[in-house]
Amino acid sequence: MRFQWPLRWLVCLAWLCMGGLAAAAPPPRDWPAIPSPSGARTYWIAEYMEHNTVPMQIRGFESGESMQEISRYYEKWFADKTGYGVSHVGETRVLGARFGVYQVTVQLRAVPSGTAGRLVAAVVYEEGESAEQRAERVGKGFPRPPGSLVISDTLSYDEGQRNRTIMVTNGMSVETNALYLREQMIRLGWSLLQDRTVEGGERSALVFRRGREEMVVTIARRDDTYLVVASQTTPD
Repeated sequence: MRFQWPLRWLVCLAWLCMGGLAAAAPPPRDWPAIPSPSGARTYWIAEYMEHNTVPMQIRGFESGESMQEISRYYEKWFADKTGYGVSHVGETRVLGARFGVYQVTVQLRAVPSGTAGRLVAAVVYEEGESAEQRAERVGKGFPRPPGSLVISDTLSYDEGQRNRTIMVTNGMSVETNALYLREQMIRLGWSLLQDRTVEGGERSALVFRRGREEMVVTIARRDDTYLVVASQTTPD
């Protein structure tokens, strides 16, 4: 049986989230217990995060065993699970199955020292909001310039604070994006603390403050498009 969840999205997210996110007060959940291979070094990547409104938990591990051996270990564990399947995204081998409201994936990659892995649980089968309602919440509240496409909206918890990072892309110049965001953020009650354009107008950095909240916005040209990354920090 082939694994049908959009693997490339989950795999790319798990391998890009490299900083440990020690949750301060995330919403409580009964996450599935995903075992680690014997002797592997296991570490948190995200105890709790929401990517495009989907709650997730991600751990990483490193093992001296070969990817084939680690894969056999998880094949046995997954064998009787609902919807079990195996696929590949590039050089990454992905095993996955459904655990109640969770989609669990184990992502394996061969490295010189043995195997590097990611253990991911994502809440994708929970009843409640429709896909359309979830889509409406992605990027909500951030005054993105007209014509912008939201790439991602990620919420995470560090000790004592909540972090939200929104990435959008559009066809406007760095200067036009910066002008629009300055005006809209000030209209929303934020104060501009820093406004700096560097690299010959190819990149800009804006820093805003509202009460105890801070938002850092970077704007950069990427080929024929422009990428806007807004990182908002809110103390608990």
